[in-house]
Amino acid sequence: MKEDAMKKKEDWFRWVGPGLLVLFLDRMVKWLHLRMTVLPEKVGVDLHFGFFPDVADKAQKTVQNAGMAFGLFQGNAGIILIVSILLLIACFFLLRGMRPSGLAPIALSMIAGGALGNMIDRLLYGYVLDMFPFFNWFVFNVADVGVVVGAILCGWSLLFRPQDWSKKEQ
Repeated sequence: MKEDAMKKKEDWFRWVGPGLLVLFLDRMVKWLHLRMTVLPEKVGVDLHFGFFPDVADKAQKTVQNAGMAFGLFQGNAGIILIVSILLLIACFFLLRGMRPSGLAPIALSMIAGGALGNMIDRLLYGYVLDMFPFFNWFVFNVADVGVVVGAILCGWSLLFRPQDWSKKEQ
């Protein structure tokens, strides 16, 4: 009986843990970023106390992304919200019906955590806050990293570990 309970906790952690970690890190990084860049400009206070002298330069890279990846669907918040909700529902049903093994649940959980992090931004602000520049090509955030890494892990496990995607035994 105790082994079943332990197994369920391990399964729960594998299903939910990575997504919660992505969501938590995304929210914390965005909160810190806003406190260290936007708030000091508004109130005229140096909240980083000289420890991060180039923060003001990096703040210029802060992007209010009203679209999706690479700025697609700019200004179509309704479509983006629907796509995000459908993605979360798909992750939920895939996780619910699968045997928890390998990378598949971890990957789906990371995608769901990232999608939820960006969805929270859209609901709170009407846009997603991106703050990490990548070679002046695009700007991203922690939630984007969760979605991309999760998608890469999904692809890898589909190609090289298809047994990770087997259905739950009844």
